[in-house]
Parts: sequence; structure tokens; C-alpha cells
Amino acid sequence: MNQRRRQIRCSVQAVVMALAVFLSVGVVPSRGAAQGYLIQPLMSPMMGRRGYRSRGYRRPRRTSTRMLTHEELQSHFLDDENWMTDPNVRPWDGNLRAARRPNQYSWTTKLVFANILGYGLQVFNHRITELGVKLSDKILNGQELYRLLTPVFLHGSPIHLFMNLVSLRNIGPMTEQFFGSGRFLAMYLVSGMAGNLVSSFQTPNPALGASGAVFGVMGALYVFLNRNDWLMGEQGEMVSSAITQSLIINVAIGFMNPMVDNWGHLGGALGGALMSYYFGPRLYLAEWPNDGGRVIVDKPVMRLPPTLENIPSSMSKSFSRMARRMQIWRVKDGLQGKPWNPKQKRRADYQRRIYNVPNRSIKPKLDD
Repeated sequence: MNQRRRQIRCSVQAVVMALAVFLSVGVVPSRGAAQGYLIQPLMSPMMGRRGYRSRGYRRPRRTSTRMLTHEELQSHFLDDENWMTDPNVRPWDGNLRAARRPNQYSWTTKLVFANILGYGLQVFNHRITELGVKLSDKILNGQELYRLLTPVFLHGSPIHLFMNLVSLRNIGPMTEQFFGSGRFLAMYLVSGMAGNLVSSFQTPNPALGASGAVFGVMGALYVFLNRNDWLMGEQGEMVSSAITQSLIINVAIGFMNPMVDNWGHLGGALGGALMSYYFGPRLYLAEWPNDGGRVIVDKPVMRLPPTLENIPSSMSKSFSRMARRMQIWRVKDGLQGKPWNPKQKRRADYQRRIYNVPNRSIKPKLDD
């Protein structure tokens, strides 16, 4: 009898997953980003734009779904005329690639590399999994709070890693483009920690994986699209609808599969939604002074400290500076006979001329 029930449950799971994959392949608009559904939490490979570094990437055309009326447009204007002096207000570009150098990776790609590195360390040393996995009793007793963050970069199997990374790579670039690297990174980490915290309160089972953080990215993007629907248009509505259906399907699959940590997913989605509501972009229209035109500005409910927002750019600059120094060191190592110190260089030239002059009785002078 139990075997029969197990077969029925497996069949239902297979039908639900097949239906979800079919829907994710079928809902593809003619232009713009395609929509997919998270399958624990795998999204359709067709969702999202192509990568920043893809050779076939083409910037989508800016299409207007409908013209806003004058009354609707006035309702989205910023009332503050001195918005340029407000530290909480800043112009919103929504184009992260313009602010990044051509050969610089996005932070979504860097997070993908970090997860791959974390799993590689797990394979190399299995003790890393024991030290980083989520343990509810340790977290609730306040003994090892680092376990709220470390499970985000650990995974149980290559399939688990692949599914989470495909999901992150599909929905992450769009969210990072809208939020900026600083807020995106903070939201990703806070979502993962929130998912592990909620899971610790609800279940004693150990858990690991980046799915809670990925659900947080989905929740943050959902709040952003619904808050700024006047600017996102029909494409924003389609992506928002796809996110809603993805969450419903994943929660249903989680209830059917006891190995899935549904509380971690829901906690991550809630954490990302709250981060987006309080710190995410809240867009308005504003007037440049002296009839300079209109600009879209971002005035969040609360702004993250500039130190936190600038962490990604500071780290990128530090790594770039380190790479440049490594290049200089490599050049120095390849030129052993030519010291870089000017005084040492003059001394070396003097020694060279001593032994290379035609007449040994003529000794060159040492330059001061």
C-alpha cells in the first residue's frame, strides 16, 4: 500500500513538473524578456536577456505600451523642487552596463563563480559542509550565527548547484540592472540569511543551498515591478505574473517533496520583498532646473548607508588594482637585469660601461 502511494506521488510530481516546463516554454512574448517558472527553483533557460558578455546580445528596443494621460503623469511627479540637494534622491538610469567597464563581470556572474567555488571546496574537503550547513539548534542558541550565511554558498549535489545557478543567472541580471550592484548584493545576502532564519524556527533539519536567496531575488523584483508599474508597462506585468505563478508552483512542489525546505524558500522571498520595499528603487519623475527637461529619479523609503552600497565598486577597484600590480610584478620578474630604481639603473649602466669601453685605461665617470 505504501509503495502504491509512493508511485502515485511520484507520478503527480512528474506531471506537475512537466506541466510547469511546458508552460515556461509556451509563455514567450514576441519581444522583450521571456518568462519562465521556477522548478525548485529552476527557471526556463529562455527566461531573461542574454548575458552581458554574450556576442549575440542586442539591447531591446524601448517600446511604449500606452501613453500616460496628463493626470496620470502628474501623479508620478516628485513634489520636492529641491530634490537635487536631497541625499535620499538620485537620478535613476536603470542601465548598469553603462557604468561598468567592458571587461568587468556583473555581480550576478561573480555570485555564480562564488557558488561554484564553494561547491568545489565541499568536494575537496567534506568537513566544509559540516562547518557551513544550517543547524537550527546552533542558530537559535546564538552559538554559531555564521551558519545563517554560509549555507547560501553550499550545495548538496551538482544537480542542486546547477538548478540554483541557472535560476540566478536568468533572473539576477535584470534585478541587478534595476537595483544597482550595491543594493542587489545586500538584498541577495539578506534574503539568504532570512530564509535560513525562518527555516531554523520552523524545522530542525539541516539545510543548504542558494534557493532561499534566489527566491529573495524573485520577491524583490516582484515588489519593484508592481511598485513602478506605470513605467514598466506590459512587459513588467508579464514578468510579475510569471513570478507569481513560479512561487505557487514551487510551493506546491515543496509540499509534495519532503526533501525541499519550503520555509527557507518562503523566508527568502519575504526577506527579498521587504528589502525591496524599504530600500529598493521607488521611481518618480522630476524636473531639471532651468527647463532642462525631465528625469527619472529614485527616492526609496530608506537608503542604505553609502558604505554598504559602495562595497561592490570598492571591491572591484581593489581587485583591479591588485591585478594591475600583479602584472607589474610579472614584468619586473621578467627583467632581472634592469632594476627599476633610477639610482640602481645608473649604477648598472656604469658597471656595464666599465667592461664595454674599447680602451680599458679610459674610465667613465659616474653620473651624479
